[in-house]
Amino acid sequence: MPDTKFSWRGLREHLRKYFIFYLLGIALGVFGAEMLWTMTRPRIPSEASVNIYLAAGYSDAEPLQAMAPDLLARLRADDDTIQQVYFESLMYNDQVYTSNMLLLTRLSVGECDAFLASQEAMDALVTSETLVPLDDALAEGWMSGIGLEPYVITTEDEDTGKTATWTAGLRLDSVDALAEMGAFDNEGAFLCVTTNGGNTEAAMKALEYLMRDLTEASHAATKAA
Repeated sequence: MPDTKFSWRGLREHLRKYFIFYLLGIALGVFGAEMLWTMTRPRIPSEASVNIYLAAGYSDAEPLQAMAPDLLARLRADDDTIQQVYFESLMYNDQVYTSNMLLLTRLSVGECDAFLASQEAMDALVTSETLVPLDDALAEGWMSGIGLEPYVITTEDEDTGKTATWTAGLRLDSVDALAEMGAFDNEGAFLCVTTNGGNTEAAMKALEYLMRDLTEASHAATKAA
């Protein structure tokens, strides 16, 4: 007859043997809950919402979300159909399988207008082929005077073998206010815009307003010091 009495020794042995299964169950549960929330939550129409995601191993969207009402007011001065500017953290680590699944899910449902992305997340976004080339916008004066360095990449067409060089994003190394407010580690990170978001033009305006505000805040803090 098996020994069914509880003992700490037995519990430790059980956890040693089956820990990986519990860990996998927790990961799948978290991912399932995230997908369920993504697919069922009440939504403002994508064309009326600017959704900017912070994709990194760690981020905190709250400091940027506090700036959202002001960004929304400025966007609505040009387009009163915009109803929301929304920042959200998206945990991304390329060593965790669910990170890629979550990122691709968000892209597939067209929720992502723009990203602040770590190098790992930026690599995944480039691979996904969902980024807006920023060359034309930059030539027309978008982000002028802010001093963000373009992130230029070269990609190759698998069918023709032809290569193309284009600006996939802008480097955030100079935007120290992101780290100072505890929102996002800007070192070695980027901003980029996606092609399948619902409001690309408004997203680019919101990013420009945000970057100007953050860089001005950094300059003011430097002068005060």
